[in-house]
Amino acid sequence: MAGVTGICLAAAGVAWLLASVVDNASLVLVFLLAVVVSASIFGRAPALFAAGLSVLLFNFMFVPPRFSLTVSDERFLFTFAVMLMVGLVVGQLTAGLKAQASAARGSEERVLNLYGISADLGRALTVEQVAEIVDTFVVRQFGQGVVMWVRDRSGRLQAVLGTPDVGLSALASRVVAVSADAVTAADRRSSDDAVVLPLRGTMAVRGALAVVRAEGVAAPLEGRQLLETCSALVGSALERIHYIEVARDSAVQIEGERLRNSLLSAISHDLRTPLASMVGLSESLQLTGPRLSPDQASMATAMAATARRMSALVNNLLEMARLESGAVCLDLQWQPVEEVLGSALAAVESVMARHAIDVVIPENMALVRFDAVLMERVLVNLLENAARYTPTGARIRIAARVEDDSFELVVADNGPGLPRGREAEMFHMFERGRRESATPGVGLGLALCHAIVEAHDGTITAGNAPEGGARFVIRLPQGQPPVLPAADALAERGES
Repeated sequence: MAGVTGICLAAAGVAWLLASVVDNASLVLVFLLAVVVSASIFGRAPALFAAGLSVLLFNFMFVPPRFSLTVSDERFLFTFAVMLMVGLVVGQLTAGLKAQASAARGSEERVLNLYGISADLGRALTVEQVAEIVDTFVVRQFGQGVVMWVRDRSGRLQAVLGTPDVGLSALASRVVAVSADAVTAADRRSSDDAVVLPLRGTMAVRGALAVVRAEGVAAPLEGRQLLETCSALVGSALERIHYIEVARDSAVQIEGERLRNSLLSAISHDLRTPLASMVGLSESLQLTGPRLSPDQASMATAMAATARRMSALVNNLLEMARLESGAVCLDLQWQPVEEVLGSALAAVESVMARHAIDVVIPENMALVRFDAVLMERVLVNLLENAARYTPTGARIRIAARVEDDSFELVVADNGPGLPRGREAEMFHMFERGRRESATPGVGLGLALCHAIVEAHDGTITAGNAPEGGARFVIRLPQGQPPVLPAADALAERGES
């Protein structure tokens, strides 16, 4: 209160100098000025003290008898009361204006700081840059330590800023879990030493932010709204960076697929002619004279078989490249399944000679709409795959049915089955059931089946049958098949 006392004494000195030229009513204004100055500089409580002290000084120095607190004229009591009330009101108003001005400056500063961090986050391209911006902002605003976690591709939280302890990490995990389930209000948790907020983007929670109280510094509870706004901006920035990375990875993958398809297509075209020549030459060797010896004939037969296998591989490569490039137009026709199944069995007759085949197709099964050539290729690949990976004498079962609005075709065997946990991987290019195996193949047949079935808007799944062996299920949309004319109507047309 020394400053307030000095201001009031200074006002009393000014009033003493003016006492000879002005009356007491005018001197009161000098003391009111001291109250206003005190309120504007020191606030409400000092303004109240200044009002009381000003009344006492005015009474002591200017009200007869002077230099005493005795009041000879009772009318001055009313003057003292009015002077005190006016001083209190003026002091309150002045202090309130000062508080409002201070709050406005603080709000303006916060807005400018949020605008600055928003602009900085908008330019950030990596998670590390975001962490550095957050660290600078929190330390500047609150003088606190900060810890930030970001979810990786697998969804686990990874600390990218600060060194959290086990308890703080567990608290952050709970915050992220709660925010992931309830997307209404901003979820938050507090401990004695930290405030933890989720970093929520538009689509998902991207991490968590913890502001840790430094020793001797109050927890940043008053700036909770500022922290929540900051966490929202950081969550949006992390989500933008996430989708930038996803787009970049997708672009690289698409470019890689395009280059691979171009390479496969070029290689396939270049290999088809020499392979066809090899097959023709090997067959010609067995027909031309002089007659080949048994060893030579065996070598010619093996060469022809190898060339045919390579030719089938090249055809698969070329067909796969065409399907993935979108250059194939399906010739969809309503046709019986028996015909395409018979063509596929005839194509693999030599391969299936040492296996037993069971075909189960209901009588009068409805027509199915598909591309016969491509669907035959699917069946041929599935049957060859079953024959290749099952022992001699194994039984291969083919079953077809139409149920509800879908057509289902099952190719199953009683062989060793597929590796557990890798059933879906069988349809990837160059993926084989057994990576180290003497069985020929490079893992293109099932990938081609998957591409052809997807081109028909269908699905193909792989698994192990309960009784053992591999089981492949193809499902195609059935649609509404055309109505065939009755047999007697056809007979009548034939008679006429």
